[in-house]
Amino acid sequence: MKKIISLFICLTLLAAILTCCSKDPAQQETTTEETTAEETTTAQTVAESVVTLGYYEGKSFNPFTTDSPTNRNLMSLVYDGLFAPDKGYTVEPLIAESYTNEGKMLTVTLDGEALFSGGSVITPEDVVYSFNLAKKSDFYGERLSGIASASANVSSVTFTLTREDIYIQNCLTFPIVKSGTGESAVPTGSGRYVLTKKNGDYYLKANPNSTHKEEMATKEISLVPITSDRGELYLLQTGDLTYFFDDMSSGEYVKISANTMRISLNQLVYLGINGSRSLMKDQNIKDAVSLCIDKRAVADSAYSSICRPSATVFNPNWEAAAPLNDSIPEPNTIKAQELLEKSGWKSSGNSYRYQNNSRLEMTLLVNSENTPRVKCAGIIAQALRSAGIYVRVEKLAYDDYKSALRAGEYDLYIGEIKLTPNMNLEPFFTEGGSASFGIDTKSATATAYFDFKSGSIDISTFAQVFEIEKPFIPLLYRDAVAYYSRELSYEDTVNEYDLFKNIYSWSTVK
Repeated sequence: MKKIISLFICLTLLAAILTCCSKDPAQQETTTEETTAEETTTAQTVAESVVTLGYYEGKSFNPFTTDSPTNRNLMSLVYDGLFAPDKGYTVEPLIAESYTNEGKMLTVTLDGEALFSGGSVITPEDVVYSFNLAKKSDFYGERLSGIASASANVSSVTFTLTREDIYIQNCLTFPIVKSGTGESAVPTGSGRYVLTKKNGDYYLKANPNSTHKEEMATKEISLVPITSDRGELYLLQTGDLTYFFDDMSSGEYVKISANTMRISLNQLVYLGINGSRSLMKDQNIKDAVSLCIDKRAVADSAYSSICRPSATVFNPNWEAAAPLNDSIPEPNTIKAQELLEKSGWKSSGNSYRYQNNSRLEMTLLVNSENTPRVKCAGIIAQALRSAGIYVRVEKLAYDDYKSALRAGEYDLYIGEIKLTPNMNLEPFFTEGGSASFGIDTKSATATAYFDFKSGSIDISTFAQVFEIEKPFIPLLYRDAVAYYSRELSYEDTVNEYDLFKNIYSWSTVK
C-alpha cells in the first residue's frame, strides 16, 4: 500500500513539473540588465534552495497589472517602495531617506545610494514614473487616491495632496521601477531578489544591490507553479512549498500538517447604521444596539478567533491608537434595555418591545456569499432580540445586497472594508464614498475626522466624537494566516505589506 501511495505522489509531482512549461507569464518583452534570460547552470542549484514559494502559472509578474494576489505578493521580493510600514503601521524608509509633510505638500528625499538591481542609481524621475503607473493601477490606485500628483526635484520628490493628511507617507509603498520598464513583463526593481529563469524554471536570485542592504542567507528561492486558488496548501503538505500566505478572504481556515502564524490585516468588519431612518436617528437606539453586541463572541464564533476585536474604529495594532484600544467593552443588555425604555419602547410582557402598538423591529442586511459575515449577523441579531428588538436578517447575494444598501432598504448591515496604510476613513465620510451608506457626511464625526487627518485635533478627541455619534459600530479587524514548513526557522516579524520581511534569515532546521 505504501508503494502505491508513493507511486501516486511521484506521478502527481511529475505532472506538476511537466505543466510548469505549458504557460509562461514572462514570454513578453523582458527587461534590460536586471532580469536575466536563461542561465546555463544545473538544476541542482535550484533544487537545493532553502525556501520554495509558489507563483500562479499563466498570470503576470508585472506588479502594476497582475490580477493574481499570489504573484503580487511574490513581487514584493523583487520591488521596493519608498517606505515600508512595520507591524505597528509606522513607516520605515527603504528607497527614501527622509520626508517632510506640511500642508498639502509631502517632500521625500531619496537615499542617494539606493540602486536598481543592475547597479544604476534610483532617481526622482524613476519615482515619479512609478507613481504615475501605480496611480492608475487597480491595486494601488485607492491607496494613492489622496495624492494628486508627483514632481521630481534634484534629489527628492514632491507629492501634492488632495487634502492635508499627516499619515499619507504610509501610502508610499508602491513599487519603484526603472523608467521605461514599467510595461515590461518584469520591470526592473531594487528588491531583495531578481526574478530569473534557469533551465526553464523560474527562481529568485539574491540581488547584490538590494535596497535592504542585507546579507542574504537565502541566496536562491525556487518557484513552483500553481494553477488553482489555494493550490499552495496541497504543495505545502507534499513538501514542494515552504511558505504560503492566505488572506482568509474565503473565511475558511484549513488545518494541515504545517506551522501557522497569524498576520494582522488592516481589514475592518463593522456594523453599518442607516442614520437616515427615523428609528436609527435616535441616539438611545444606536447606543442600545452597541451595548448589546459582544465583540469577543463575534470574533470567536464567526471568525474562529482569527481576528482582533476593536474598541475603536482604528486598528488595534496601530501604535498611534494603541492607548485607545486597551480593553474591549463588555456587552450590557440591562443598560441597553434602560435606553430603549427611555426612548419609549416598553416591554409588553412578551419577547419584543412596543410603542403605540408598533413593534420595535430592524432589518439587518448581510452578503449571503460570505460565511463569516452571515454568522456575525446571526450572533448580533440574537443579541438584539435578547433586549426586545425584533431583527429580520436579510441574506442577499452580493449584487442584491449592494442594491439594497444604495436604496436604503435596511436599518443595519454587516460591512467590511480594507483600509489603506494611512488609516483612511474617507470612504465613510465623503459624499458617494464606498462605505458612506446611511452616514451624514456633514456630521460632527465627519468634520472631526478631517480635522484629525490634518493634525488640527488629536486621535483621542476624534475617537470621543465618533463614540458619541456612532455613525457605525466597529467590530473587529480580520487576520490572515501564514502556513509554513515545520522544517523552516521563521521569525514573527512579517506584516501584510511585507510578507517576507525577514526572509534573509530564513533557514531550514535539520
